[in-house]
Amino acid sequence: MGEPATRDGISSRAARGRDSVTRFQPAASLIRLAHRIALAHLIALAHLIGLGAATPAVAVIPNPMKLADAAAEANSDAGRAVPLWFEVSLRLGQGDAMAKGTLATHPTGLARLELHSRRGFVERHLLQGDTYTASRNGKPLKDPRPFLPPLFLLQATSGDTLRAALESFGIDADRVVLGRVGEHDCYVFGGRWPARSGQEERRLPSLWVDIESYEVVRIDGRDGVRFQFGPSTDFGEGVRAPRWIGIEVPGQPPARLEVIRVAPANAPAAAFGTEWLTALPSPTP
Repeated sequence: MGEPATRDGISSRAARGRDSVTRFQPAASLIRLAHRIALAHLIALAHLIGLGAATPAVAVIPNPMKLADAAAEANSDAGRAVPLWFEVSLRLGQGDAMAKGTLATHPTGLARLELHSRRGFVERHLLQGDTYTASRNGKPLKDPRPFLPPLFLLQATSGDTLRAALESFGIDADRVVLGRVGEHDCYVFGGRWPARSGQEERRLPSLWVDIESYEVVRIDGRDGVRFQFGPSTDFGEGVRAPRWIGIEVPGQPPARLEVIRVAPANAPAAAFGTEWLTALPSPTP
């Protein structure tokens, strides 16, 4: 399959040769080494007694600013500190892919998604900071289902930038507790409500970061929408990104974006304007 042509001001850079990406030595490993053993015991204790922010753990959780620095460094080390282009497919529930499309994301807090449905319509989703808008066949959608995650949180290149972005999403960047998602022990920016026996955990706006890799594992929004990220995968071009992104919206069946390809993109910030929503759709890929 050949490389995509320029599409509404955005294209993959793969066909133009591999761009050099500045690599950084992971100072984050210093934090990891200092706290790994203690955290393993404390996380086990926190889960045993049902507390996400047990008082003994507070003293050994690294400073939130240092954690934000480490997460931002992991973003850079994964080659995500540049505009990125994704080829994706969308699944609803356990069914086959309902749509295919492209997603572009910019480190400054911009993202857009174009989906071509098997039913013949085209949906466009635009995220400008915390403002979400969408259209179908060029007509605005009043209450769109959010299929577009804030992937730019996985692109922040400094702790200060990440903290500012978290605050804009209603996530308390100065509050960090411990939590667990699947097999991942996590630092949780924004805190969490401990689950009671037999009840689902109440969602707080939060960013869940793996304590070993500092990769983002989950994002819970203030509207109850949850994005969960699959394993970090090497897609070439010096970029590692999640293999899939799970989407949970209250009252809706689960959805999932399967990530097929990822590459650095020619994606100026001007390509993420609201006029794109109502422009003529691109030809079906």
